[in-house]
Amino acid sequence: MIYLISDIHGKLDFKGLNEYIEKADDNDLLIVLGDVSLRFGNKEENKIFTEWFLSIKKNIAIVDGNHENFDYLKSFPEEDWCGGKVHRLTENIVHLKRGYAFEIEGKSFFVFGGCKSSKVWHELGLYYPGEEPEEPELKLAYETIKRNNFKFDYILTHKYEQTPPDATFCPELGELEKYIDKNVSFKHWYCGHSHKYRELDEKHTIIYDEPIKL
Repeated sequence: MIYLISDIHGKLDFKGLNEYIEKADDNDLLIVLGDVSLRFGNKEENKIFTEWFLSIKKNIAIVDGNHENFDYLKSFPEEDWCGGKVHRLTENIVHLKRGYAFEIEGKSFFVFGGCKSSKVWHELGLYYPGEEPEEPELKLAYETIKRNNFKFDYILTHKYEQTPPDATFCPELGELEKYIDKNVSFKHWYCGHSHKYRELDEKHTIIYDEPIKL
């Protein structure tokens, strides 16, 4: 079974993650839609969280958000996984790279993480280079969409830029999302970032700490 949550932000007591750890079996997979925040900043509590998270023996896949240490994620070995490319963090945990398609339990997923952090986070120095998409990642995304004949079961991103524009709007992500909405056939689009559950319409849903079962 596949479950979705988002925006853990280094919290040891994050409801959805702990529910999954308690109930999941060896065949289950939890996909986190960004902001796990491994090695994010230098506070001791984040170091403790990172060590604890990487010790989890349940299956987890991470879509990166904006509150990530991208150099840290990229320090792990890259490998092929379910039709796409991942960073292998542990035996049970992978980071899904942007722009790839993955085939999991007979379902197809297009994945593109990241987004722009607010000015406040930048002023505090709590951000890492790589939060916004780079040109090779965007090129790969469009190629992947075409290679998959413009059809996926699910679209997974960290933020959905087509909500009312704000100061963190990323034009490149916005254009990619418009392209997907206009040209791609999909059952549902899930994202996070907003720290609240919200059904935008019948095909787009923002999730948070309540596990969503696909």
